[in-house]
Amino acid sequence: MNIHRITAMVPITDLSQAITFYSQGLGLQVIQRKDEWNHALLEGEHGCRVMIDQSIRTESNASTVVYYYTSDIKALRDRVIAAGFEPEPIGVTFYGMTEFRVHDPDGNQVWIGEAEAPPI
Repeated sequence: MNIHRITAMVPITDLSQAITFYSQGLGLQVIQRKDEWNHALLEGEHGCRVMIDQSIRTESNASTVVYYYTSDIKALRDRVIAAGFEPEPIGVTFYGMTEFRVHDPDGNQVWIGEAEAPPI
């Protein structure tokens, strides 16, 4: 038996704010929302999923890091800005990724990278 999919679980404090970030900012679609549980499951292309949930937030996991991959880093960064969030500038890392970083409304670190380094 092999692992065939991974879903990031991200601790949050406010479901509506988190949904705004992950849907409007990152372009993921809400495929399940349970307000009574303070929980939602969002999905992007190619089965990319993130589960946001208030019940998993503890003092020991007050911040997580989730890495997302995209094929159009500039367009995605522009979308994050248009949704009202403040990402870092795009840069090329020592490990060869073109990426930017942004924090979601709960301080979780979201790193977004593109494998090939287009002109910045």
